[in-house]
Amino acid sequence: MPAGGGTTASPADADAATPRSEQEPGLSVVTASQQAGPSAVVAGFGLIAVGAVAGWLIWRSGASAAKIQPEDTTGVFLTLLVFAAAVERILEPFSRWLPGRAAEAALSQTVTDANSRIDGPTEADRAAIAVATAKVARAKANRAIVAWGLASGLATVASSAGGFYVLHAVAGADWNGVAVWVDAVVTGVMVGSGTKPLHDLITRAQNGPSSP
Repeated sequence: MPAGGGTTASPADADAATPRSEQEPGLSVVTASQQAGPSAVVAGFGLIAVGAVAGWLIWRSGASAAKIQPEDTTGVFLTLLVFAAAVERILEPFSRWLPGRAAEAALSQTVTDANSRIDGPTEADRAAIAVATAKVARAKANRAIVAWGLASGLATVASSAGGFYVLHAVAGADWNGVAVWVDAVVTGVMVGSGTKPLHDLITRAQNGPSSP
């Protein structure tokens, strides 16, 4: 009993007192090794394709607004930042239907059940937590790629309808290097990537000229 207590009581006590410290190493390792499943990747790029078709139809029908031409590069990136933030806020209420919520709830319940045991979590509990954690990691990866595709598709449609095209905005109103509807897809993907990359680009654009 003492020997067994020395072997099992310490991990059990650690789980009861600070359950996250026991689970975080496994969680971080599993999360780092998980990637989105094929179905999520197909769904993400499918949503972008739908947005591209819709953007092309808007452009082809002549329903697009006049091109928005900011005065300088900083204005372009600031417009992108506002655009991305608006798309995020629009999609936020719908995030509950994206993959991952059920897996997170199942993991939370598994951890709660394990920690509620008088003698502490068993090996079966640890195995169940590991499996649930892996499912959460995969679900989060799936949710990220689907959310990216959804945001990019929506932003592509908004770009085509609103007349803001990042490449044309940077190169100038008379530039015709790529078709406008293709530029709408490029803009949509940039916006769908989120506000952080755009914020980094804005910071570099602002700090670049000031460094001789």
